[in-house]
Amino acid sequence: MGNNPVVLLFGLSALMWLGAQNWRRRKLKRAVRDLPTLMQRMLGPEPAFDPPADPPDALQRFAVLHDRTRRVEWVVRSVAILWLGYVVFLLLKGTFQ
Repeated sequence: MGNNPVVLLFGLSALMWLGAQNWRRRKLKRAVRDLPTLMQRMLGPEPAFDPPADPPDALQRFAVLHDRTRRVEWVVRSVAILWLGYVVFLLLKGTFQ
């Protein structure tokens, strides 16, 4: 398993998946830290920090950030799944013997 290119290709997919998740968590945690305590209490539990359905004006920027980071995370995760599908295709095709 030392120099197997398949492990490297699978690992790249896992790295993209986990990297997107950790990036979003760090970004949200940093944004929550900058909010006043009263606004922090209105958010959901860590690590999701879901804003209320109808956020007050003070949480509007956080709600926009929350949605934007969710979209970026799912785009990167979609690319990771497509990459994983490509690697499986290469395996089934017989490229790696």
